[in-house]
Amino acid sequence: MINRGPLYYFDTGSYFRQGDTALSLILPASEPDGAQGGTNTVQADQTDNQDDTTGGSRSMAYALLVAAFWRADALGAVAVVHLAALLLAVWLAMRVMQRTVLTRCTTLELVTIPLLAGGMTSLPFYIAYVMPDIFASILLILIAAVVVAGRYMTVLEWLGALTLAAFAVVLHPSHLGVVVLMVPFVVLAALLRLGYGRWLAAGFAICLVALAIAERKAFEFATETVARKEVVYTPYITARLIVDGPGLNYLNDVCPQSDLATCALHDALSWSNDPYRLTATHIIFEQSEQLGSFRLMPIEDQQAVAAEQRAFFLKVLAARPFETLFALGENAATQLGMNSVGMTIPNEAVIRNAKLLSGLPDAQLEVLDDVILTRDQSWLSAANIIHSGIYLISLVVVIGMLLWPGRITPPLKLFALFILIGIAVNALVCGGVSQPADRYGARVMWLLPFTAAFLLLAQRSQTPRSASGDIS
Repeated sequence: MINRGPLYYFDTGSYFRQGDTALSLILPASEPDGAQGGTNTVQADQTDNQDDTTGGSRSMAYALLVAAFWRADALGAVAVVHLAALLLAVWLAMRVMQRTVLTRCTTLELVTIPLLAGGMTSLPFYIAYVMPDIFASILLILIAAVVVAGRYMTVLEWLGALTLAAFAVVLHPSHLGVVVLMVPFVVLAALLRLGYGRWLAAGFAICLVALAIAERKAFEFATETVARKEVVYTPYITARLIVDGPGLNYLNDVCPQSDLATCALHDALSWSNDPYRLTATHIIFEQSEQLGSFRLMPIEDQQAVAAEQRAFFLKVLAARPFETLFALGENAATQLGMNSVGMTIPNEAVIRNAKLLSGLPDAQLEVLDDVILTRDQSWLSAANIIHSGIYLISLVVVIGMLLWPGRITPPLKLFALFILIGIAVNALVCGGVSQPADRYGARVMWLLPFTAAFLLLAQRSQTPRSASGDIS
């Protein structure tokens, strides 16, 4: 409401183009007056037709959502979807937590007060952000609630939680990574608990992983059979390993090697002496002769490097285990300290790239121009300081209540612990595999004041229904 329009990232344009291409197969868009010969359309078409591949690193489900609202000239309505999904997730979680802990607070209080606490930090920015990041937090809330109170959930609540979590997990590759790494913790919680229903949460998490993998396979099959294109995933893991050092050192040792496709990228990195080319962003996206590498390679080599990234990670891990694990941990630690909302505010470069990547003519891009928060960002430094202070105080409150004997009941401890684990896992997945960025940290950091407010509300709750079955 303050911004008078949605917040967005340069990749928002890519989501639109991917979704619009899919929608056009069944519902062709009508061309507005003056669309013929539009600069953005021409450039987008050239990009689409340069090879027989399509990117698999973006969610088709979210792309369709963005494209549908953008076509209807209602891009801001994406924020309504975000808000509705968040409210549903928190309502489901608090509804079952209330039954588990038997707190005197009403469900309405448990929903609104913690959300208002989160609303003082990054939460409203991510609700208004036309990117799928808010769903990472939704996933963590649902997983924590199911671990703690899954045994008390009704069939309808289970269906609601599974449907919403399944939708969230397919909206970004990092969400799948987060759920995969949460599975061991969920299984460990089941092993340490007694009583009926302790494996329900493990089944829930494993089911989410299976559904996300099935969605990827279905997308690949549909793309190959209908669009006649091969799905290629951006080699973020390879770029991250090279930038951190273990991958580059490994390539220096083994290249040239005919059976290692990534050696072609190693060779491309030597085409310029500019040290700034060795950043993950430049390796993946840059196309200039001075800083580019991956995008300057023949398309066949790009496909081979992308297809090899998982195998490359395993080879580097086997050859340099301590160096690789240290780099992952260092990136995760760096990520935990990055929580500014700055990346949700489009600057001139983001506006320009979003317009270009959307492939739309200029007449349809007015929604991206009227961005109040972009005009004057003098408020951002103060907001970052305030947000960081709230996060720090909230973390102290949460840890203090976890360690204070008898302060809160075991189910509340378990819920808070899983939120903290989720925040750490998010940092490991995003910072360790992609690259540390404020966008990835701030998308879940609002869960700290949310959790602190929830614990403070529920600390005077009565004895849980079955304390013997919970971790103490």
